[in-house]
Amino acid sequence: MNRINETEETRQFIGAILEEDGRASTSKIRRRTDLTEGQIHHQYRKLERHGLIEIQRADIPSQSGARMKIAVIPEDKLQEAKSLVTHNRLPERTTVDVVELAEDLEAMAESINQVQEYVSENVYRQLAMMRRSLARVELALEDANVDLDSLEGVDAKDAELKQRTREV
Repeated sequence: MNRINETEETRQFIGAILEEDGRASTSKIRRRTDLTEGQIHHQYRKLERHGLIEIQRADIPSQSGARMKIAVIPEDKLQEAKSLVTHNRLPERTTVDVVELAEDLEAMAESINQVQEYVSENVYRQLAMMRRSLARVELALEDANVDLDSLEGVDAKDAELKQRTREV
């Protein structure tokens, strides 16, 4: 059999399977690498053709109805697979900068606090003022004996209420 072309994608793919103890589904490989769908399927074909992996299918179908592929490194190929990724390398994973995430989280928390302060200091105050104004208008309407269900004389009552509200 021809020697396998040792690409970075191959090392990532094999590394992901080894991290899962020699047996990994497509979704686990996807999570552990930064390979695209096309690269993943290419690696399945290439590595199966070279006998480095066997492809099995999950018992339970996925949401699409297809049974997910599972890459399995046979026992007799385990050492060869390990040699692909151990050229002074650890299996690569997609990494997250935890410090950067923490800083982003702090910035978001600060923004939330600023919005809460603004709402507390400005919006609630304006709502309270509007409630007081509404209460005055309701009192004025009661004093003027306005029938809110009737539209007769609304303009005259409106002018009278504006004058009385100014006086309050």
